[in-house]
Amino acid sequence: MLEQSLIDFTGHEYPFFRHVTGTWGGIDLRYTGVAPGMAFAPVLDDEPFQVNEFSLANFTMLRDRGDDRMLAVPVFLNRAFRQGSLYVRRDSDLVHPDQLRGRTVGAREYTQTAGVWWRGTMVDEYDLHWTEIDWVSERTQRFPPPDEAGVTKIDGDLETLLIEGRIDGFLAPATRDEAKPAAERRLRPIFPNSEAAERDYYARTGIYPINHTVVIQRDCLDRHPGIARAVFDACCASKNRFYRESGMSDPWGGAAADDPIPFGLTDKNREIVGTLFRYLHEQKFIDRIPDIESMFVAGAGDFADIP
Repeated sequence: MLEQSLIDFTGHEYPFFRHVTGTWGGIDLRYTGVAPGMAFAPVLDDEPFQVNEFSLANFTMLRDRGDDRMLAVPVFLNRAFRQGSLYVRRDSDLVHPDQLRGRTVGAREYTQTAGVWWRGTMVDEYDLHWTEIDWVSERTQRFPPPDEAGVTKIDGDLETLLIEGRIDGFLAPATRDEAKPAAERRLRPIFPNSEAAERDYYARTGIYPINHTVVIQRDCLDRHPGIARAVFDACCASKNRFYRESGMSDPWGGAAADDPIPFGLTDKNREIVGTLFRYLHEQKFIDRIPDIESMFVAGAGDFADIP
């Protein structure tokens, strides 16, 4: 019998994680939902944490730099396609990535996972290399961009600069402009129909890009045997309960027969994680492509997401 213990697990307020809080394998988990990205702060600021949602790209970069504070659990709770993540002005003549060569594109956080996926996808799908773009970013960055990217740090809000016509594009998971009524929006994704581009990519590759995972601090792993499996089982059970109550949906919100976000180191998830590792290496963020097993808790390969 494992010692009864209360473990704090912090992540975004995902509806499919509303049932994580509870007792799993003799361990009490308390899930706290926070605003997007807020769960990252303790990890990035080297503050105490137990179990946190975290950027898979940033986790890989930290490990590449010798940070051994944590290991991951194969819970991939944030995914998104990136064909619609490059915004241009509504009246722009830009309608395809081919037209971005020599243009100026802003990215608040050059090293965020969304940007890594976008740049890698542009190389693989459209033969657009990230060195062919003039990048600008905000002055404060989690990690310094590689020299090869030629990133210029500037003052000012990048979304505003795009609207004013001072840059040509803005790479971001979302914009403030999208919250406005359709008739008042000043921006649009570069693809006239980004959903069609996403569906085509998904049909051909089967890749639904992974952005985040769950990390556990090593001291927590040492003090609470079984915590990794407890976290994994809790996440799977909560997700599958949500599906039973609300129905399963595909990445675009339609009805689905199969789970589009399976947890565990399945063959497809290994392919997706390996693709992100390759992109990180190609974009000069990491010195070497890591072995997948080395990034996850011992035994993670046997963790199965069972409905």
